[in-house]
Amino acid sequence: MADTAASRTGHAVDVEVADKAGVGGELLGGKDDGTGEGKGEEDDVGGSASASDVRSGSDPAIGGPGSYATSTYTIGSSLADEVVEENGRTYHVYEDGKYMLPNDEVEMDRLDMQHKMWSITLDDKLHLAPIGPNPQNVLDIGTGSGIWAIEFANVYPSSRVIGTDISPVQPRYIPSNLQMVTEDAEGEWTFDQKFDFIHGRTLATCFTDPSSIIGKAFDALAPGGYFELQDMCLQTSDDGSMNGTALLEWQTHVKEATAKIGRGWTNVPNYKRWMIEKGYEDVTEVKFRWPSNQWSNVEKERLLGAWTQAQIDNGMLQGVSTFLFMNKLGWSKEKLDEFLARVIRDTKDPRIRAYSPIIVVYGRKPMNP
Repeated sequence: MADTAASRTGHAVDVEVADKAGVGGELLGGKDDGTGEGKGEEDDVGGSASASDVRSGSDPAIGGPGSYATSTYTIGSSLADEVVEENGRTYHVYEDGKYMLPNDEVEMDRLDMQHKMWSITLDDKLHLAPIGPNPQNVLDIGTGSGIWAIEFANVYPSSRVIGTDISPVQPRYIPSNLQMVTEDAEGEWTFDQKFDFIHGRTLATCFTDPSSIIGKAFDALAPGGYFELQDMCLQTSDDGSMNGTALLEWQTHVKEATAKIGRGWTNVPNYKRWMIEKGYEDVTEVKFRWPSNQWSNVEKERLLGAWTQAQIDNGMLQGVSTFLFMNKLGWSKEKLDEFLARVIRDTKDPRIRAYSPIIVVYGRKPMNP
């Protein structure tokens, strides 16, 4: 499944979305090595690969599939590669019910679009933590489609990267310094090595106790190592324009449903405090905005708004809502479809100046913890 090139995440879609946002090509990005030091086109080693290139193993800058090793997987259960189909989407069976989103090709395409949004947000950096030029042991928890771990392994060829997830949907071909492990981060961490860098992205509804994951990361870090979380909150508006909208009603239902499964979408603002409480030092929080459409006067935010709309057009709201509303709130498909049609209309209305608060938090394990 995940070896098929994403149909909507190549350069043509970059240009299409940029045109809709009314921004120039310089904001498409892709000339950075992940550390903030820009590279010329001839030096690019993976930061500019399209999502389809990365997922299909065909990035010309790194030599295509011949430069990759067949994926090395550690499977934690015989159920790890099984799926169940519900309401036209497929979901993982391993640790059934722990993750509310589908794991099908449509969702992998959406995750790759979301990765593009992170690249734009962070100016083509893969991280903000000052990890130095030669990290050795790196862990990516909840790796999803695997695109962040793949790009990191390409950008830092001296590193040994492990990507973990409860659903083995990553590509068949991955860099030789990357290993994919089917594992639940809420379980016991049994890694033999300590890590120089641990990364987690968009994990807001993945854990019943996110603070315990922050603590596990602290224990798994080498002294001086960094843990970074990149995540998003539910949408808000500064001017009250969301009041009385179907979009606000949708978020109320999402909060109710995620609370029912014990994985509430309200924890992201607590990451910084939890890191400090767990003993991290130099904890830093950086905030951004992802507008719901192109209402912003800021050029980069207009582009991000266009990419938000691309995700919505690729089934983002259906992916988030189907399991929660039908399985946990008892809605019918007909009721959900009618409601989501109204929500989508609201997301496209520039008079509704909604945005998702984006938070990046990182901290360092002390040299003498």
